[in-house]
Amino acid sequence: MKNRIMKNLWLKLLALVVAFIVWLVIINITDPTISRQFTDIPVDILNENVITSANQVYEVESGKTVDVTVKGKRSFIEELAEEDFYASADLSKLSTVNTAGIQVKLNKTTKDNVELDWNNEVLRVSLEKRDSKQFKIQITTEGELAESYVLGEIITQPNMIDISGGASKVKRVASVGAMLHLNGQSQDFEADVTPILYDDDKDVIDSSNVTFSKDKIRVKIQVVPTKKIPIFIDVTGTPAEGYRYIQTDFKPESVMVSGTKANLDRLKSITIPVDISDAKKDVEQEADLTKYIQPSGCKLEDEFHAVSIRCVIEKNGKRTFSFVNTDINVKNLPKDLNFSYLDENQRHTIHISGSEEDLQGITLTSLGAAIDVEGLGAGRHRVEILFDLPPALKLRSKVWVEVLLTQSGEKPQESTVPPAATSEEE
Repeated sequence: MKNRIMKNLWLKLLALVVAFIVWLVIINITDPTISRQFTDIPVDILNENVITSANQVYEVESGKTVDVTVKGKRSFIEELAEEDFYASADLSKLSTVNTAGIQVKLNKTTKDNVELDWNNEVLRVSLEKRDSKQFKIQITTEGELAESYVLGEIITQPNMIDISGGASKVKRVASVGAMLHLNGQSQDFEADVTPILYDDDKDVIDSSNVTFSKDKIRVKIQVVPTKKIPIFIDVTGTPAEGYRYIQTDFKPESVMVSGTKANLDRLKSITIPVDISDAKKDVEQEADLTKYIQPSGCKLEDEFHAVSIRCVIEKNGKRTFSFVNTDINVKNLPKDLNFSYLDENQRHTIHISGSEEDLQGITLTSLGAAIDVEGLGAGRHRVEILFDLPPALKLRSKVWVEVLLTQSGEKPQESTVPPAATSEEE
């Protein structure tokens, strides 16, 4: 049996190849009729002026594209592409239900019969009265300029724009803006931007079927350098008799300004005068920064426009010191215990009274704030803060701090109990 199959094998293979070639020839000669579908053929809308001349606008609800089935000879059908079809709908033939029939044509010609079927699809539109409004262009930015540069003056051409469209859509428009893209610029530049419609919630409104008096807005942008300027307080005058000036606290200590390079070079610092003449209590005031910056030709870039100033005035015979827990020394901590504060950043204020001569040499360092944890076991403790005071000076109230001691190797746990009072009157 095997010998019979293998006998004259090459002749049998040759016969198979010849048969396949003959089949191809027959197929090509007969060229059978086939069908093929083409989808999403765009529909060209004709005679729009019929709608616009009636002061109306239209919105396409369905029928922007159409699917077409083509039937014809295979040799012709297989060479077709979507671009070979042209679909249109004529608005001058709009029905009473606002539909217009779609017509499809084949751009290629053939001597053979070709059938097109698009299932009699129609273009459906909604009609609305046209309305128009005018808006000022609002520029928003995206991205960043080069470091130490900020936006200066922004000029739009035009700065007003007219929009026109369906009354319901135009009514929704609350503003017209444009997005300006920043990409590390360090000098003045110009750009063309596209207007964008926004509603009251700053959400973008689809601008299809809305016409603009200008499709592109020309924007001229000034880019100016910035500089950090230090602030100084010039304290003048003398407090009332029996009182003395201690120190001045103020925030911020510097401010960011912008301007031309020449103006920035001239503006070295800002000095704000404060008069403490005859003061018997702290002198506090808010200084308007623009008052000191504008004359230089520069512009304030920080959000805050004022400096908060406090000149501390104390009556003779009293000193006040302020410190945080990390300023306190810890004494006699057992080797098998770990130490931590419940609040590392807790601030304490102490008042010391005595003669002027004795108070004169006192500093926070010389006070030697410390706590002694000798004899304390693991757990939470309220410990008095001790000070190294000369006998002639008196601490007006005791000060306490909350600490946590844990066994070595044990992870401290945060306490949910609020800290106790940190001072106690004697």
